[in-house]
Amino acid sequence: MKIHIFLTKPKHCVFLHVIFPRKQLEYLWHWLSANSRHGVHSPFVYQLVDEVIYGTQQAEHEIPETLRTQPQKVQQMLGRVLQAHSTSPDVSNVYVVDTPTAQADMLVQAKSDTLLIVPGIYDSAEQNNQWKIIQTHSAVTVTIDLFYVGLVYFRKGQAKEDFKIRF
Repeated sequence: MKIHIFLTKPKHCVFLHVIFPRKQLEYLWHWLSANSRHGVHSPFVYQLVDEVIYGTQQAEHEIPETLRTQPQKVQQMLGRVLQAHSTSPDVSNVYVVDTPTAQADMLVQAKSDTLLIVPGIYDSAEQNNQWKIIQTHSAVTVTIDLFYVGLVYFRKGQAKEDFKIRF
């Protein structure tokens, strides 16, 4: 990150010009435009955000190898998500999809009790475009954008909604 400070006339005025790398700028925009649990009106998503995503308990569930490159707080949250869904009757299939080909295959094969975890949705323009395609897919009912990862649910009887959660 480069910080340039320009002094202009009169001398007591300071113009601060900050150059951010693309990902930091996207994170800042995400944080400013995302909601906390209080901006969520779906009971299912509110409970998930309140008890699991924002939860503080240590997860005992092991996360897959492909998710171990995520920041520590994201790994802990994903462990809580996997632990919560391991005992839930609503979700019986959890998949981590990290390539566009796998995403396309899973969207076709997904059932109503499936959760897809999509890591790195802002890592590149291509991955961000793939995330937008997933959000518009007709079988997808709930997407949760946590910046570092995306959670995709296929739930019967739920209205289609896309959430951007501050995490």
